[in-house]
This record gives sequence, C-alpha cells and structure tokens, in this order.
Amino acid sequence: MLFHKENMATVKDSQRQENRLAKELDGSVNSGSGNGWIRKSDVRTEEELFELKITSAKSYALKDAELQKNSDQALMDGRIPIFMVEFKTTGNSWVIMSKDDYLELREKVGFSGNETP
Repeated sequence: MLFHKENMATVKDSQRQENRLAKELDGSVNSGSGNGWIRKSDVRTEEELFELKITSAKSYALKDAELQKNSDQALMDGRIPIFMVEFKTTGNSWVIMSKDDYLELREKVGFSGNETP
C-alpha cells in the first residue's frame, strides 16, 4: 500500500507530538534528543523520561533494544522510563513501561490486586 506524502509522519509531526506531551505533563522537550549525547529521549518531567514515536503505518515494530536504551537513560537520570507510540491515522497513543514500574505505580495509587470491579 502506498501512502500519500501528506499522510506520512514527518519531523514536524514528531515535534508537535513532543511539544503537545511536554505541555500536557508540564515537562520539557529535549532539543536534538536524537542527535546529541547530553539529554537523551524526547520529553522529560520531574519523574519521567519519555521516548516518543509517531507513525502513519498500521503497526510499529517495537524493539527490546529501544526500550532498554530508554530504560538505561532514565536510570542514569533517576526517572521512570516511558515509551509512547502514536498512530497518526487513528490518533491513538499507547504507553509502554516496564512491569516493575507498572507494579510500583499500582502500589502508589493504592491497588492491592485483590479488588473486584
């Protein structure tokens, strides 16, 4: 299937995604995050480090190495690593985090695992 150029995710789409999330979370955009060595990942808050991806495709090939790289950087920064993929055509965004971080988050909000709906 061929995409029309206007449907392809662009650098501007990525920048808009970064700016939008930084504003939503009262965080900051790491300028040049993909080409520098000082501040990695795309958006940071006081507690989190986000690596963001946007695609116009129907799927995204998630690689363990990408997740591990974000996790390693977040660990050095003392932040929680979060990986987010946005599908441009549907507007859906999905957040991926480690199981340990997820369980810690559940504990912080008071889920014991024994609740019934």
